[in-house]
Amino acid sequence: MNRAQLAMAYQACEVADLATAAVTLDDPAEALAMASRVLAAARELMAAAHRFSDGSAPSDPLQVFAYEHPEEAAADISDWLRRCRSPEDQAGAHARADG
Repeated sequence: MNRAQLAMAYQACEVADLATAAVTLDDPAEALAMASRVLAAARELMAAAHRFSDGSAPSDPLQVFAYEHPEEAAADISDWLRRCRSPEDQAGAHARADG
């Protein structure tokens, strides 16, 4: 995975984490605010994909970190994937989705 792909993956993790947090909120105002953060993170993911296609460097701090520290970013993404794929996390996600 090259640095641009790491930046995209890092941003995708951010989108997923924010979206997960948004659907667990009980306060409509908080949910709306979190949804705005999800959209902003998704826009950054789109920007990262554009940079991946044209080879330009990122300006978003999260993505800059992935460019400057690719080994640590790769380890963070691996940890995130392990956490999201763990049986305990999947069971919790199903329970939240079921109500």
